[in-house]
Amino acid sequence: MVISTQKIAAEILCIIERDGISAKEALSRYAKFDYKIRGSIHAYVFETLKRLNTIDFILSKCLHKNLDEIDHFIRNILRIGVYEMKYKGVHPALATDSAVRIAKEKGRRFADLVNAVLRKAEYIDVNREIEKQRGIKKLALKYFHPEWFVKYSIDLLGYEEALMLMKANLKNQPVYIRVNELKTSIESVVRYLEENKVEIENTFLDEVFKVVSYERHPASLEWHSKGYYVIQDLASCFVSHVLNPEPGDKILDIAAAPGIKTSHIAMLMQNKGKIVSVDNSEERIKRMKNKLKILGVENVEIYLADGCNFSFKADKALVDPPCSSTGTFNVNPNVKWSFDLKKFKATVRVQRKMLENALKNSEIVVYSTCSIMFEEDEENLKNLNAKILNVKNPFSCGIREFRGKRFKDWKKVIRTFPHRHDCSGFFIAKLKSE
Repeated sequence: MVISTQKIAAEILCIIERDGISAKEALSRYAKFDYKIRGSIHAYVFETLKRLNTIDFILSKCLHKNLDEIDHFIRNILRIGVYEMKYKGVHPALATDSAVRIAKEKGRRFADLVNAVLRKAEYIDVNREIEKQRGIKKLALKYFHPEWFVKYSIDLLGYEEALMLMKANLKNQPVYIRVNELKTSIESVVRYLEENKVEIENTFLDEVFKVVSYERHPASLEWHSKGYYVIQDLASCFVSHVLNPEPGDKILDIAAAPGIKTSHIAMLMQNKGKIVSVDNSEERIKRMKNKLKILGVENVEIYLADGCNFSFKADKALVDPPCSSTGTFNVNPNVKWSFDLKKFKATVRVQRKMLENALKNSEIVVYSTCSIMFEEDEENLKNLNAKILNVKNPFSCGIREFRGKRFKDWKKVIRTFPHRHDCSGFFIAKLKSE
């Protein structure tokens, strides 16, 4: 049986729209397929999402009605068709024919609509249409980002570097492998990856490697499913090293699920001592428990609780709260199109409460986000009863000033950016309560 990866990709795009979940979570529901088919589906979903605003702009030129008025599935088939002909290099006739055949399964009128729209799209000169636009809208369409983010990144980094960031957000995120030394050795994993034709290179962290090339994605190999290594971003791995947990420590881990950093902390502690992990989602905790079991973690107690007021006296604490995820657009492209200012402000308040609570429970606190937003990062550290500590920084310092707001300790905090460091955008700070 021939499997239409475009059809499955359209179904996943519908799930993302309908349920408001991440592309990664939606794709996990289709894990039954062969890894090559999964790879094709993944590419269609991610590459379409990365360019969603410009694809919809093209479609708007071909329709006599609002795109939102069209059936969800047909809308996403159209999006995939435009992606194929304008960005994947598929001949327009082939892209149209494929989309029409899929649409025909829903009825003749849907097939006719898809055929008419994509034939119009074929003759649209995208670059010329974008050049007709002005200012921020033109940049948003050209670099495939929402207008608010274009403005924000220019104010944060300056015009030229903002463009570099947006270009980097379109590239495929480098894959990093962290060896799980609770179950095996670094040497064994290196040898295993070489045997499976995964080419890697060292990073400044001994247990973390950057993947250069592969025949099969390392996440699809047996040792990954056995927990001998995990796929974890370089900046994310560095967070645990900033915390510097030692065997015998008592660690408070706030907003802990899905537990990847928790497992790294346990590894650095050699499973000795105690980690108390807190999360407010029963479903995430369930997945976290399963993951930690696979990874051989034995020194963690997990509580379903609110990290804003949970109490446990610890030697060190990690606060890795929910955030805007604006540093991970290349791995979470749907996040670009779901930003909500009201929700963002509420999230910042929760982050602050978690941070203040951690400082009541531990003398040493590491605060990290996968956000580039000043409000979630530097500004959240202002007026705390804490001193910001200097730490070894292999990346970049923080932001000194943003839209008239100054941050005096900018040299003491850590920022990573996709365009500068070939990893996700993170903020990391180490504090000592006073």
